[in-house]
This record gives sequence, C-alpha cells and structure tokens, in this order.
Amino acid sequence: MSGLQQKVAKTAKRAGLMSGGAIFCAVGTGFLTVAGWFALAPVVGTAMTAAIIAGIYLGVGLIMIGLGAASSRSEPVRVKAPSQPAETAGPPIMQAFLYGLQAGASADNKRS
Repeated sequence: MSGLQQKVAKTAKRAGLMSGGAIFCAVGTGFLTVAGWFALAPVVGTAMTAAIIAGIYLGVGLIMIGLGAASSRSEPVRVKAPSQPAETAGPPIMQAFLYGLQAGASADNKRS
C-alpha cells in the first residue's frame, strides 16, 4: 500500500504545482495586458489598443483550439463492444438504449 500512497502523493503534489502555476500565469497575463494597454493607448488610441489586444487573445485562442483538435484526431480510442447485448430484465427504455448502443457499435466496426 505504501507504493500506492507514494503515487497518490506525487500526483497530488504535481496537480497542486500545476494549479498554482496556472493561477500565477493567469495573474501575470492580466498584468501584462494592462501594461500593454498603458504602452499602446497613448500611441495608437484606446480603440485601436483594444482591437490589437483582442486580436492577440483571439489568435492565441484559435491556435490553442487548433492544436487541441489536431491532437485529438491523431489516434481515436476504440472500444470493443460485446458481440451480443447482455440480456437484461430491466425496463423497456433501458433495453432500447442497450439495443441502440449495440447497433451503433456494430455500425462503427463495419466502417473500420
């Protein structure tokens, strides 16, 4: 049990450090945004400053969405469905759900 406790402690420590780091990054991004506003506003005006900062955030957000979508398409997770649906004595809605689940899984297997 000691090995499991060590893994849990290590994972908790990692999660705490990652969460703390994310909070500090968010606060730093806020201060950086304000500093950028103060630097750009006297030069190009407030409307253009808002457009520039919004464009930067939009661009970074779109890049992150694109990276997330590209990495999720790389290798789909395949779940092997049982060949026969389990016989249940449950309510008809549950039987219909299980039948549909089985039909969808077999259709997906036929496409692959």
